[in-house]
Amino acid sequence: MKSLLPLLLIAATTFAAEKAPDELALLDTRELHNRGTLRLQQGDLIGAEEALKASLARNDDVLRLPALHNLGHVRFGRGKVALGGKTVGDVTELSIARSYLEASDADISDMQDQIEIIDKAKAEGKEPDYVPAVSALGGGIGTYRTVKKLIPKEEAMVAKRAGVIATWVRSVGDFRSAHELDGQDQPSLQNAEAIEELLRALKKETLALEETIADQRKKQEELRNVIRELAKRIPPDKLPQNAEGEGDDDENFLPEGMQKPKNGKGGKTDPREGEEKRMTEQEARSSLESLKGEFGRKMPTSDKPGNGPGGNKPSSEAKKKDY
Repeated sequence: MKSLLPLLLIAATTFAAEKAPDELALLDTRELHNRGTLRLQQGDLIGAEEALKASLARNDDVLRLPALHNLGHVRFGRGKVALGGKTVGDVTELSIARSYLEASDADISDMQDQIEIIDKAKAEGKEPDYVPAVSALGGGIGTYRTVKKLIPKEEAMVAKRAGVIATWVRSVGDFRSAHELDGQDQPSLQNAEAIEELLRALKKETLALEETIADQRKKQEELRNVIRELAKRIPPDKLPQNAEGEGDDDENFLPEGMQKPKNGKGGKTDPREGEEKRMTEQEARSSLESLKGEFGRKMPTSDKPGNGPGGNKPSSEAKKKDY
């Protein structure tokens, strides 16, 4: 799309010094308009909007048209900034959302197939081959957790786009109002029509993203149910490592009786394999005391008087901590 048409500039007195936003009331209509136009050229869209709105509030018929035109540029620019400097939404966001929706369907199909295979083998008195079932289950759980984390991000994208749409709708209103004041003002009319075209595309894509999110939520429920059904059919010692929840807010797909209590909810979970667990000094001493009780008194460390059992002086080793 061609860039929007240029700003409408009005000759103005130059500013000898910058004025704070709360001093806008001290400026006359032309100063406010010129201040807003200057801020727009400098990229200060918030400052430009404040000054131009203040200029319009003075009801100066001479400056109303150029103020509306420039305010339309400001609001269009703010929406563009929110989209990362672009004039369209990122189609990658919608593509990713749809790809995970397709991945969920594929995982559900794979797991349902494995459920049928296992049930058939057991019905025939055969030992099922759990390897493909474990692989399908691990993939399904991975997709479930990925989509669960992805949905809030997608919803944030929708909210951001809704803000851009609202801002651009106001921009169109500014340009059309300027055109209504002067039917010969073709630049304002062309800008309004150009932004309306962008709005149609952005609304369409945002609606598609919203629908995909709704489909993902429904698919998550279906995916969860199939995961649980397949997990029931696999021996506990063969379940994939990701079957256990990864945090307090994460789903735990271990069968009933195997689920470990969450931290702070019924006890402490054992550290995962490979993670280091440090003993406190009290725990170390208690452990050593239990060993003494099991194996009897400590063996002497040397033949020197005072170091054996019943000696009067503790050895230098005994002065050290037992951990």
